[in-house]
Formats: sequence, structure tokens, C-alpha cells
Amino acid sequence: MNDDIILEPTLLRAVWRYRWLVLLVATAATAAAWFYADRTATQEWSAEATVVAEDPLASILFENSDTRRDDYISDQVALMESGDVADTAALLAPEEDPDFPYVGFEMLERRRIFESDARITVRMVAGTEAAAIAGANSFTRAYQQIVQQDAQVFFDNSISVLDTVIAELEQELVDVGTEIQAAQEIINPDLAALEAQYNEALPRLFELFEDLERAQGEIRDALLLQIEDIRTQIATIEQLNRIEEQDQTAIASLLEQQRRTIVRLDDLAEQRDRLRVDAQLLGAGSSSNTRAAFATLVATDVLRLILAGAFLGILIGSGLAYMLALRRRSITDRAQPELVLAAPLIAEVPSFRQEGIRTALPVKTHPRSASAESFRFAAAALDLSRSTPIGSVLTEGKLVVVTSANVADGKTVIAANTALAAAREGKRVLLIDADFGSQEATAMLTDERPQSGITEVVETGMALSEAVLPIEGTGTSGLHLLSRGWQTTSAPEFFRNPATRDFLDQIQEFYDLILLDAPPLLSVAYTSTLAGMVDKVLVVTRHNSSATSLEELQDRLDLVGTPTVGYVYNLAPLRLDISRNEGSMRDVLGQQPAVTAGDV
Repeated sequence: MNDDIILEPTLLRAVWRYRWLVLLVATAATAAAWFYADRTATQEWSAEATVVAEDPLASILFENSDTRRDDYISDQVALMESGDVADTAALLAPEEDPDFPYVGFEMLERRRIFESDARITVRMVAGTEAAAIAGANSFTRAYQQIVQQDAQVFFDNSISVLDTVIAELEQELVDVGTEIQAAQEIINPDLAALEAQYNEALPRLFELFEDLERAQGEIRDALLLQIEDIRTQIATIEQLNRIEEQDQTAIASLLEQQRRTIVRLDDLAEQRDRLRVDAQLLGAGSSSNTRAAFATLVATDVLRLILAGAFLGILIGSGLAYMLALRRRSITDRAQPELVLAAPLIAEVPSFRQEGIRTALPVKTHPRSASAESFRFAAAALDLSRSTPIGSVLTEGKLVVVTSANVADGKTVIAANTALAAAREGKRVLLIDADFGSQEATAMLTDERPQSGITEVVETGMALSEAVLPIEGTGTSGLHLLSRGWQTTSAPEFFRNPATRDFLDQIQEFYDLILLDAPPLLSVAYTSTLAGMVDKVLVVTRHNSSATSLEELQDRLDLVGTPTVGYVYNLAPLRLDISRNEGSMRDVLGQQPAVTAGDV
């Protein structure tokens, strides 16, 4: 037995078997989804605005670098996604669209943020084109405002710190100048005139620094020249002090301190000026902003709903198909019945129509057909299994009942053709038409109307030779038919009669094989009685028949206890390997083989 043969359906096979059901359910679900989407879906518009984020601290004087902070862009994306930007954008959007309908949290749900290098793109989806454009632009504007405000706070704080440091340095410069003046008056009175000039220049220097903060253009350049002149005078005093042979170490130290203080003061003042310029030029946090000028109509949920409906329909249809396949498991392979019956396949009978056979008896009308050969297989198998071991004794198993699970499985055709095939093999065969309700075997084998049958033999004592009807063959071999007869009796009562069992036991000495064409086991109750009276049961199962019915048949046979000799797989698809045997059958049919020129 092939281990790959199974009775349980697979999902793919179930879907293919009930593909029209799956298609119908999928189509209905798709139509329902389309109807729902058409009634509920609304049009929406999408607009995009882009801002190039630039770190406002990347080029301030303290760092003097064009390198952006590594985490700056990710921080800006997080800022763009924040509720603060959304709330600010909701306040700015009505400036472009007076009918803008969304508040901050709604804008968060409708916007998408994309980042590529330093470019941050905002995509806004809204119910109208104007709202989509206004929403996208308001997001970038709100972001720029918040970044500019943060940067302005930073710059203001930085300038405030610089102002404090500059004030401290100016006071330090005043203190150092006072110390220098005092020291020079004590050590070198001759330098009094120069020191007087210094004392006059120093306040002037302070005034120049204050004016420098407010000056611009040419005035600023003139002030810088005056500051340079005063510094030159101070350098001259320092030079004279170094020339002095007297010990002026203290004065030199003070002068050096004064010089360093002046340099630092000058640098800080320049930094403060540049920082103010940076606050105006770089504090926006972006170098460019691409506004949304138009919006595009986005795909609505209609397509997605339709696809979802189709997918759901396929799932539901597949599930229904699998459930139906489980309930209606079919026999689709000749080896499958063996899994249920635990009995071998003795013959595979193809569909007669596939061979162009239009009669019910191909053994008689088309002896060289694959169908006729399959019946000869069945007859040979029954002959091989006539002896049935019971314990240690071999008993003759001549009595075989032919039955099936349901009507239309073809058990009468199987019984009649198998009987004919066995008779033509030289056996004496008796076919008993035990299907009292239909008598199809009788109608199939003869056009005559039998005047008597098994009921007359059992109930009236009529001789068997008077009741049987010869179908074909000689006295020593051939096929005899025993029909129902005309006695008034019911089939269940007749086959429960002990005389019927005695009759079946007695006639075994006259025949090599006795086949009983019984009704379907699941349709007629007395078939179980018949099965209990014989030696073996031959089961006929049809291609694409119900596996559940076959399982029920086996359950009943288990209750009866009669062994199953095997099964015939009926109405099977015609296989190529069994259709190409015409030449080999010439010898079987007693014909001389044709001799061609190539054989000589």
C-alpha cells in the first residue's frame, strides 16, 4: 500500500474540488466590500512641504565649525513629530485656509514625517485640497518658529554671558591702569607726562569701546583706528618701562596683564558682535523651506476594502470548501479503499464510455477491451482466494456476495461481468439475483422472463435445474442465472429462513463459484443477513464515491464478521497502461497472433 495515499482532504484539493463555491463566496465578499466602500469611503488629498534642517550652533564663534551634530537631525524629526509643533501648526493653518478643520491632535494623526539626510518632509492628508496644503505648510512654519525661538533664547543667553565677562574685563583694565599709574609716579617721575597722556587715553578707550558696540560702517572703522592709536601709546609706555634700568618688574607685570586684558576684551567684543549677526542669520534652524503649492488626490480605502473583501471571501470560501470536503470525502484513488476495508484491490474497472463501450456487458460484447480484461482480473482473484483459512482448516469459499455502499456504484454490472468472465475461464458459475427489489442482473443477462427462481426452489422444493436459466456455456462449464422467482414473500423473511441457508450450502457442490448480487449494504437492511450467510464479501466502490459511506459499510461488515475478499474500483479513469493490451489478449481469447513481414 502506498503510504502517500490518504483519505483526509488537503486544503488545496478541497479548494479545487469546490472551486466554484470558493469563487462564488469570494465574488460575493468582494461585491459586499465594494458596496460598503462605495457608501462610506471619502476622498482625501495629500500635500508635502520640505524643510532643510541646519544646526544653528554649527557655525557659531565658540565652535567655528560647519560640522552638524550627529544627533541633530534625529532630534529635529522628533521635534517635528511633537505635539508642540502640531498645536502651533493648528494655530497657523487658518492663515492659509480659513476653513481649516483640524486641531493639534487631529493633525498628529494626519501627518507623516520623512527624513532624508538633512531634508525633513511633512506629508499632510486632509479632506480638502486647501486643508492639505495649509496643513503641510503650517507644520514647517511651526517647526521653524519653535527652532528659531529656541535658538534665540540660546543666543540671548550667550550674549548676556559675554556682556558680563566684558564688564568684568573692563573693570579689571581700570584697576590695572590705576596700579600702573601709582607705580610709575613712585619710580620714574620723569614719565609723568606720558602717564598723564595714558590717564587721558584710558577713559577715552572705554568710551570708544562703548561707542564701538553701537557703531556701524565707516564710523566703526574710525573707532577701531582710534583704539589702535591708543594701544600704540600704551605699547610705547611699555617700551619705555622696559628701557628703564631701574627695577620695574612689578610695572612690567602689570603692563603685560593690561595688554592681555585689552586683547581679551577686544576678542570678546568681536565675538559678541558676530554672535548677534549669527542670531539674525543662522537662528532660524533651516537654510531653505519648500512650501506645498498643490495637493494630490490620494487613493481612498475603496481599493483596500475591495482587496480585503476578496481575501476574506477566499478565506471563508476555502474554509467552507474544506468543511464540505471533510463531510464529503471522496475516493479519488484506487488505493484509498484499502485504507478503510483492509482488503486488497482485485480489479480496477475503467469507465466504459472512455473506451467507447455503450453496453453493460463488455466481457460479452467487447472481449478485447481493457474493461473486459479488468473483469477477468476480478474472476481470477476470486478463483485464487477460494480457499479461506479458518483456524488450521482450509474451507472452500465458493459463496461470494457482491455489494456496495450506495446505489449507482455499479455492483450489478460488476457481478454480471465477473460471472461471465469466470464462466469463460472454464468454471461453472451461478449468479443469484438476490436484489429482490430491482432484479437488474436478470434484466441485464437475459431478455427472457424467468418462470421460476430461488423462491420456488426454497419454498416449493422445485429442482434447481428447473429454476436456473443457462446464460452461456456447456453442461460442464458456463454461467447459470437464478432470479427471484414469483413466490409471495419478503426478502428479509426469505433470507432469514433456515431453508435458504441450507439451500446455499447444498448448491456449492454443483458450482465452482456462486455470486450473489445483493442490494447496497447501506440502503437495504437484509443485505447484512445475506453477508452473514456467505463465505466472503466482494465490495464495489466507485471512483469519486463517498469515503464516509465506505467507512460505514466497513463498520457493518465488522458487525457481520464475514471477511472481505477484496474490492473492485469501478468507473475509474482509463489509464494508458491498461488500454494498450489488445495484442497481449489475443492469446487469452484463443486467437492466433498476427504475423507481419518484420516478424519473419
